[in-house]
Amino acid sequence: MIREEFANFLTRLKTTKEAGQDLDAIVKEHEHRNVYFYNDACIKKILASEKNISLTTDLINAALNLIGADRVMHPKLENPFIPGNLGYRGAEPDLLLTNDRGDMAPRDRISIEVQHDADTIYKNRVVLYVSRIISNMVKKNEPPILENLNLISFQFTNAYPWSVSRNYRHSVQLRDQEHLLYFDKQTVTLIEVDKFLKHPEEFCDDRSRLAQWLRAIDALNREADFSEFAADPVFKALQNEVKLCNFSSRYLMTEDMKSIDNAMYEFRGRERIAKNMLLDGDSVEKIARITEIPLYWVLDLKKSMELEKA
Repeated sequence: MIREEFANFLTRLKTTKEAGQDLDAIVKEHEHRNVYFYNDACIKKILASEKNISLTTDLINAALNLIGADRVMHPKLENPFIPGNLGYRGAEPDLLLTNDRGDMAPRDRISIEVQHDADTIYKNRVVLYVSRIISNMVKKNEPPILENLNLISFQFTNAYPWSVSRNYRHSVQLRDQEHLLYFDKQTVTLIEVDKFLKHPEEFCDDRSRLAQWLRAIDALNREADFSEFAADPVFKALQNEVKLCNFSSRYLMTEDMKSIDNAMYEFRGRERIAKNMLLDGDSVEKIARITEIPLYWVLDLKKSMELEKA
């Protein structure tokens, strides 16, 4: 199912539950369908599962463009999916893995995130995720010897507008004003899924493993012809894992109804108001006063909207 179909399906589950009717019958009716892979609950169950670690490993190496001896070989799940233990979403990674390279080499910490909504606060959240993971690397009163950190963000909003960059994969590291690399143990990899899918003609010759993953996931979400990928054992396994029959009604319902950072949603509502006021030509000072969003934030929002328009 595409995102909208899956949202409608979850809404039907919620309505069925409120009516006191049989949830399992609804899931049974759709068991042959595919879930929406990029849904937080779905990607967590699929990629944070010990039995699917080969899938997760392949996706990580594709996203980070790692080949040969540099590949992640045997990652360990730090926050695995545990049936019945659903938890709550906060300012923590969707998936977190470690990878021991041995030979006194720094260990890898790898986080995977998905972001659908276009909001300026997400960049702050990414930096917050990075800082929290880094802060957990060093114990109190010990020297700050850090491990390698890779945060992978699959985004449906462009970090860089099409007019600015036609790359859909961006590797962000600490560099100076001459673009010289200062620190190589901290990398944020941004994958602009929407940019890749909306410009197939631009990337038709891209046969990278990441491009194959994005096309395979898109085919599964759209429930389109999958024959192009069926011979690949990784994608064949992925095809089996996205079937709705693998997801209990209880898991889907709890994930749909759980408490999700109310402050974030409230802020997004005020940000939408700010965007509409900017489109109407209101001053940034007025917008900041009415929405109670900091002035510097409104200025950043205005700048990003101008770049998107360019």
